[in-house]
Amino acid sequence: MRVSTSKSEAMVLDRKKVACTLQVGGELLPQLEEFKYLGVLFTSEGRMDREIDRRIGAAAAVMRSVYRSVVVKKELSWKAKLSIYQSIYTPTLTYGHDRKGKIPNTSGRNELPP
Repeated sequence: MRVSTSKSEAMVLDRKKVACTLQVGGELLPQLEEFKYLGVLFTSEGRMDREIDRRIGAAAAVMRSVYRSVVVKKELSWKAKLSIYQSIYTPTLTYGHDRKGKIPNTSGRNELPP
């Protein structure tokens, strides 16, 4: 197996900071304190505080946007509003992102999101 040292990094999971020198093919790999993998923030202490704060912040931003573009629209039914809420806000809070990456356009149409 070949390891690309230019693309590789190391991280030690421990409750306190630990220096760990990892060499591959004579090259020292940089040690990280945190990194994102599949959209999730991992820290060397193994804590999820920053990831939870990030998700709450993202969900709050989505909720503000949904409120301005969906909730105040009188032409949308409650069913449509609930569907938009469930398809955008809940995944953002749960997974850190929404399904489609944007708030649907609700300019005068009474449609449900896909």
